[in-house]
This record gives sequence, C-alpha cells and structure tokens, in this order.
Amino acid sequence: MDPVSPEKFSNLQVEVASLPRYEEAELSSLDRKYLLKLHIRTTISLLFFTAGLVAGYFFLQNNLNYFVGGFVLLLVLFGWSYYVNFQLMKRNGYALRQLDIIFRSGYLFEKTTVVPFNRVQHVSVERSFTDKLLKLSTLKIYTAGGAGSDISIPGLLPQTATSLKEEISVRIADHV
Repeated sequence: MDPVSPEKFSNLQVEVASLPRYEEAELSSLDRKYLLKLHIRTTISLLFFTAGLVAGYFFLQNNLNYFVGGFVLLLVLFGWSYYVNFQLMKRNGYALRQLDIIFRSGYLFEKTTVVPFNRVQHVSVERSFTDKLLKLSTLKIYTAGGAGSDISIPGLLPQTATSLKEEISVRIADHV
C-alpha cells in the first residue's frame, strides 16, 4: 500500500448539528384509496378467521363458551387492525428532495428510509389486482447491493407513480 503524504490527506470532522435533517422534510400523503385497500385486506382476513371460528364451534360439540370468547377476541383484534389502518394512513408518507427520496412507514414501529439518488439502480411501478380495481400503484426503488426493493411506496395514483418514476430516473441519470 502506498503511503499517503500528509499534505494530500485530509479528514476534517463534520459538525453533526450542521447536517440536513430528514425529519424536517414535508411528507406527501398516500392516496385515500389506499385506506380502502387496507380495509379490504383486513376484511378478507376477518372472513377467514370467522369461518375458522364457526368451524371450530361445530367441532367442539357446540360449546358456546369457546365460541363467544373467540368471537370477542376476534372483534378486539380486528377492531385494532382497522384502527391501525387509519393510523398508517395518517403517518405514512414520502418526500422527493434534491438528492434523495424519503419514505416513512409504520405505526407502532415507525421506519424512515432515506435513499440517495446516487445509490438507486432502477425504479419500477407495479400494480396488483386490488391496485388495478382501486386505480392505485406502487413505486419500487431498487438500490445497489439489495436483493429486493429498498423502498416500496404503495397507495399512489398511477399518474403520480409514473411522474415520480420519471423524475427519479432523470435524477439517477444525472448521477451517472
């Protein structure tokens, strides 16, 4: 390894307080139809669990105590799930900045992902069956070294997702 001369090498300390703060970015909300998608998924799960509860009632020789207890537990769990859906809609968001994109998700366990454009490999827009029915899209952003997408922003209108994809593609081309 070649020695580095002291006059060519510098490693100055960066003042942490002077760094930009991602928390100050104003996040854009997901489309309101995404809440409907979350409710549809929760309701489908509720139907499956209710069917299992009814089947269990018949297999337990019509024991009403287990059925009532299970039904109350089911109502509490799915009431909580619907509440979390509303909270996710209030808290999830994204922001496109000059050098990076931010996505915040989660309710109890909040996660904020900041991806600089110089790390982005490619961007795609995907639509599931439910997304097509509700006219929604998911923007997926892939970075170097990742097996899957590093940011997946659901609940976008198709034109918004396409616009974001094109803008990010332009910005990553500028970094190449």
